[in-house]
Parts: sequence; C-alpha cells; structure tokens
Amino acid sequence: MSDSEDDFDSTGTNAFFKPSFVLIAIDTDPAMFIKGENDNTPFRNCVNASYELANSLMFTQSKRSWSPFGVVLARDDVSASFVNFDDNVLNSIKFLKEKKGTSDDDLRDLYQRKGSVDLSAFFLFCKKKFKEVNAVFYKRIIIYVTNDDNPTRGDKNQRFAAINEAKNFEANGISFEMVTMNPNFDYKHFYNELFSVMKVPLVETIVEDEDGLIEKLSSSILTRFYQRKLHFFPFLGDNSRFLKVKQKVFIREEKLYNNAYVSTDGKTLKKISKNVADVVKTYRLKNAPVNLEFDMEEQMELLNNNLPVGYTLLFVSDRVTEVGSILIDNVLLEVDPKEDLPFFNSFWQYCADKNKVLICARKLRQLDKTRFVEFIPKFANNARIFLIKAIPFNDENKLPSSKLEAADDTTQYSQEKIKVTDELIKKLTFDYDPKMFTNPCNAKKKAFLRSKFLDEPKEDIEDVTLDTEGLDKTLGQVGEDFKKLFHLEEEEKGKKRKTASASASSKRKK
Repeated sequence: MSDSEDDFDSTGTNAFFKPSFVLIAIDTDPAMFIKGENDNTPFRNCVNASYELANSLMFTQSKRSWSPFGVVLARDDVSASFVNFDDNVLNSIKFLKEKKGTSDDDLRDLYQRKGSVDLSAFFLFCKKKFKEVNAVFYKRIIIYVTNDDNPTRGDKNQRFAAINEAKNFEANGISFEMVTMNPNFDYKHFYNELFSVMKVPLVETIVEDEDGLIEKLSSSILTRFYQRKLHFFPFLGDNSRFLKVKQKVFIREEKLYNNAYVSTDGKTLKKISKNVADVVKTYRLKNAPVNLEFDMEEQMELLNNNLPVGYTLLFVSDRVTEVGSILIDNVLLEVDPKEDLPFFNSFWQYCADKNKVLICARKLRQLDKTRFVEFIPKFANNARIFLIKAIPFNDENKLPSSKLEAADDTTQYSQEKIKVTDELIKKLTFDYDPKMFTNPCNAKKKAFLRSKFLDEPKEDIEDVTLDTEGLDKTLGQVGEDFKKLFHLEEEEKGKKRKTASASASSKRKK
C-alpha cells in the first residue's frame, strides 16, 4: 500500500480525469486590437485572463514548479512563444503582469501582425509546443482565441493546408477548441468545414469579456488528483483474503504549510528529527479537577487494534448518513485494474439492486483512529465506484439550534405576515459568487507570500465578514415590519450582554 500521485492508467476512469496541459493560442489579427463594449481589446482580455490564470495556480499543490499552461501568439517571429510550459509559474506571473500593465498602443505595436497568418504553419507550431511536456498520461488541449472568422482569405491552398494539419491533432492526442469574442462570428466561412473534417462536433464558444475568458480557461485546467492503493477486506475475521482497490480524491483543499526547505540565502536547511519517546499528550476532562496524561507507549496501546490497514467490511445496511451531510472530505473507491477476483462488482451490484450500503471500518495507518464509513454505490464515467462517506459519532451530530417550534399543517398565517416574509426573502436574495466569500486569515497569508515571491507590495485584504449595519440598511422598513409581526423585538430586548470574565480581561493587551 502506498500513496501515489503518479500512477495513472491510460484506460478506464483515469483517462477521463487525466491532468491537462492547455496551450492558449491567441490570434494577433487587427480585429483582436479593436476595443469592445467593455473598453478593452480582445487581445488585452487574453493577456489579463492568462495573468489571472497563472496567479490562481501559485499555491496549487504540485511537485512541479513549471506551468500547466502555455501561451503562444499567431505570429512568425520569436514573440510567438509567449509563455512556455517549462517556465516557472512565478516567472510567468511576473511576465504576464508586466504585459498587463502595458498600454493598448504598445501592445498593438509589439504584437499586431501586419499580414495574414499561415494557419497550417501555426497549427504545426502549436503541436510542436507540446513536445516540451515530458509526460505521457496527460490531456493536451489547444484553445484558439480569435475574432477572425475567415483566416485563409479565400486562398484554397492555405485552406487545404490548414484543414489537413488540423486533422492530425487527434492522432497526436490533442483536443482543439475555438473561442471568440466576436458576437457576429460567422462559422460558415471556414470553421464549419474545419470541425467537420476533424470529426469533432462544433461547439460555439463566445465569451463577452475577460471574466468569461477566465472561466473558460480555468475550467480547462485539470490538475493531478490524489490516489492511494489500499486493501478492502470483505471477509470479517479473515485478513488473509482481500481485494485491491484505489481510493481517489479529486477536490483538494488549498493549504499553506509553515515549512521551509531553504533559507533566505539559498542554503538548504538541516532537518532535525525530534525524539518522540518522551512526548506526553494531555487530555482535559469535563468536570474533573485533573488532566489525564499518556506517554508514547500508552498512546500506542490505546490506538493499536487488530484491524488491518485499509477498509474492513462490517455489515450491510440501509443508508446511514443523510443526503447532503458531509463530515469530512468524501472520496471515491474503485477496484484496482490488477484485481482478478470479481467480488468488488458483485458487492456493488447487490448494493445497487437492493438500495443498500456497505458499513466498513477505515484504518489508514497502523496506529490510526478507527473511523466508520459507508460505501454508497455510484456509477460514473462508465465505471462502478463507491462514494465513501464518514458516519458521525454521536457527539459530532450538531444540529442547528432554533427557538422556532415546528409548525404543523394546521397553522394559519395572515396575509400580512406572508407578504412581509416574501418581501424579506426578495431583499435577502442576491446572485451568489464564490469569490464574494473568502477566508480572511488564509487570504492574508497568501497575500504575504505573494508579496515575497513576486517582490511586490503586500496586497490589502478586504474584510468580508457579515456587515450587520449594512444588512439592516438594506432590509430597511421590511426588517422592522418582520420583527413586529413575529414578535422578535421582545426576544432582543430580553437578551443580556455577557460580561467579560476576569481571566479574559487579564489577557487583553494594555
């Protein structure tokens, strides 16, 4: 059993979730330098979107320091290689930020081409750029951003050469997509025939501005997923028989570790291991005058059990956890392709037919806390998999507290209450964007690290905590009417402010 991020299969479910290398190909036709409704040129939108994409990848968990995307320009000089795959992400961010601050006139003078483009030669150039990537099991995607719907200008030889070169993308494992910012883009001139010959369905992708392009590019970047080989023990009491399985996690939390491998002068730090034999863990008990202390030997005795490392089947049951309840990160479990026994599919089929789940004990290390989980059968990407959800212990079931009693069906509300409730809901309804809510502490850490990495001033982080005064102002009279009708003002008046304890006040800075 081992942790692995490099063991990928070219077939099966892994082929669908393969990490991707995306080549952003930007046209430099004069149409890309004409300002649109948002007062930005399409070329500037491409540069800005590329910068935001690189900036978002600064803290991604990856063992490699180079970029999962590259940028090329439809030109025939050295400036065609804008950002390479083997460029360090930090260097790419600095370069793109510099270009982002360049004026529209300077960008036009630097990069707008004077004549037509040899599209077949450009497609060949894009194909060769993937040779920088020394990896086999990766998706290769070209996203061509252009506002020119007739790049060959009626030249039959150019048209034939470009279409013939595009036919070779599939043979080289490359997916081709086309994006435009021109709402009047006419696919009949050239691209209908191009996609027809490539035998790829034409998907009209029109983005209006920089935000739309960022969403398109970021959704194409698929980073490595985490997978771990484990054993599944379906025969209780018999650890000699097991099935080989793979546990996979596709959504990984962004973490900032207080780790350092090198000092400020570039010298490697010496790693010193701590002797854990003398480590004492202290546990505080409720309503007890003393604390419990366990040394390392006692901890090992408490954590040790006879369960093997992996998943041990305990029994078959109905669903235990409710739909939507999440205690810890969910993971997917699939059978290892090297497993010969058909028991995994038999277990899955039984659970799917009978609407049952497998209750198992999870143990990921030799000295690890045992967690009870349920295997929920799912069918995804033409494969039988189990969704693993942790079963909460009794003290982990924390239901939201509420003073409102559940109303039965016979409860009647006045039209006045119904009307003010509808108005309150309308006032509190807004278009949700995940960018609205951030972790202030994590954002400050990232801003500090970004300033150190990029040698730039520290960014000010906006506090996005709940603004009660602003909320009251938004609700206005509707909020006051709701309080009066449902008698909520009396409850607020009855509340008393808690006084700070002596110990808390002593800890305050003077």
